[in-house]
Amino acid sequence: MKIINIKVFVLVSLLTLMGCNDDEFLKEDPKTFYTTDNIFSSGTQVDQSLITIYNADRRLRTGNNTFGRGVPQGKGTDTFVTPGFRRGDNFSDYSNINPDDSRISAMFNEHYRIISYANATLSAAEGEGVNFESESIRANVVAQAKFFRARTYGSLAQLWGGVSIVSEVASEPRFDYVRSTRAEVYQFAIDDLEAILSDLPETTDQPGRVVKGAAQHLLSEFYLSLGIETSNNAAYDQAIKYASDVIDGGTYSLMTSRFGTRMDEPGKDVYWDLFRLGNINYADGNTESVWTYQNDFGAVLAGDGDAKLEHPRYWMPVWRRITGVTGVAEDVGGRGVAYFAPTPLTETIIWDPSISDGDIRGSETNIRRTVIYNDPSFPDLLGGVVPQSELDIANAGLDGSIYPIYEKFTTNMFEGLEEGQNRSNIFRDRYAIRLPETILLRAEAHHRKGDNLSAAIDLNMIRSRAQCTVLATAGDVDIDYILDERARELLGEEMRWNTLLRMGGTVAVDRIRTYAKHDWTTTSLTFDFNLFPIPQGVIDRNKDVVWEQNPGWNR
Repeated sequence: MKIINIKVFVLVSLLTLMGCNDDEFLKEDPKTFYTTDNIFSSGTQVDQSLITIYNADRRLRTGNNTFGRGVPQGKGTDTFVTPGFRRGDNFSDYSNINPDDSRISAMFNEHYRIISYANATLSAAEGEGVNFESESIRANVVAQAKFFRARTYGSLAQLWGGVSIVSEVASEPRFDYVRSTRAEVYQFAIDDLEAILSDLPETTDQPGRVVKGAAQHLLSEFYLSLGIETSNNAAYDQAIKYASDVIDGGTYSLMTSRFGTRMDEPGKDVYWDLFRLGNINYADGNTESVWTYQNDFGAVLAGDGDAKLEHPRYWMPVWRRITGVTGVAEDVGGRGVAYFAPTPLTETIIWDPSISDGDIRGSETNIRRTVIYNDPSFPDLLGGVVPQSELDIANAGLDGSIYPIYEKFTTNMFEGLEEGQNRSNIFRDRYAIRLPETILLRAEAHHRKGDNLSAAIDLNMIRSRAQCTVLATAGDVDIDYILDERARELLGEEMRWNTLLRMGGTVAVDRIRTYAKHDWTTTSLTFDFNLFPIPQGVIDRNKDVVWEQNPGWNR
């Protein structure tokens, strides 16, 4: 059963009222007033509030048009850049990024919105007067709410460092929320996750619901993040331990042969299969799928406007700008408008045969670099290959909008055309956590402990599945090697900003400067940072305490 967008209007309204700072409004004397003590009477109602959390988390991490058109997925990092013709609406010109940036504020506020939903759900589930079918069901609801609270706090720590830990529903406006340290926020998330492991199932017959492996993955990630922050090898040991529980626990394994709904189509491979409709969930037979976001065209028709991936629109190139190429159909990846493009790192550098010979992830099957003339107005060209010189001419005026088609972000079987869809969206589920990311976390933890041999063994699990003939050695392994491998395997799946900023130091800015596509990216990045700026509105609202701006942003 799909988790679709069930709107819990009363709950959302309640949370909005709790965040109101209007003194006159607070003096009102309503005849009736809902609180978390009386809004819920059944476990089913509490579960509906959980679905609101699922939807908010999905929207934050996959909603391209909502949060800076791809910023959470890595726009402005070493992997994705804004094409130059969209320079005014981008996250690649650092002169435009500051504490007043609306995209920064939107992402920050959405994190706390999810936390407020989780706290309200926990208040209801753990309180009296709500009837659940059993205590185990109640415990599972609590576990899911704490999972999202932990996931969100861990993300806040990675992106903004020390923030305020709010673990209860606010009953009145406050202006004195104190920042905890980054390490304390990581530890809070870890404590929440460790408390719920026994109340989450190993697998589920409801795709999209949180399972134990997802919590173990996050524990590995947050212990790794804590280890980086505190230089504590014991934290790395815990990161390795929890990753191993997922990798070696018997539930999950890498897919190594063709599978799923289109496995008999010739010329494809297992990596291509991983991103086809009907193949994403563990219940579909995909044993490396740990946790997924649920999308479905039927849910969109039923009113869940977020149950789609806008990848073809925002992530596809504009090949129709090439003389002799036209259309917005499958042969050009859909109705692409190129809001963000691969950097040189992800377009060419990581696919150099010296490091990636034989790697199916970089093959023409999965990254379509060959452009075919398809415009019947040019009959002498029709069906021929567009030469690189013509691609360069077309790209010169658009500064980055002509680039390869990454097949994981599109399809050649678009849905909904008869209902008015225009190949801007795909309606398949999306990975939230996939086993290779867990393996890469363990590899990084091994490396940070100084065990590069074990790190290389982990990296080669992934590289061998990719049929790469060049395997990692202990001498190859460093943070750049691991980040490059994450880009090969997880491009567009991982939250790249979270990955880079949790590294600390100058890892993020060094790699952005190294792999930037535009001169104006490097010239505008005149300062170092390893955290996003705290939104100025947050600093101003907490007027009764002092919030220092994150380093690098007081400019």
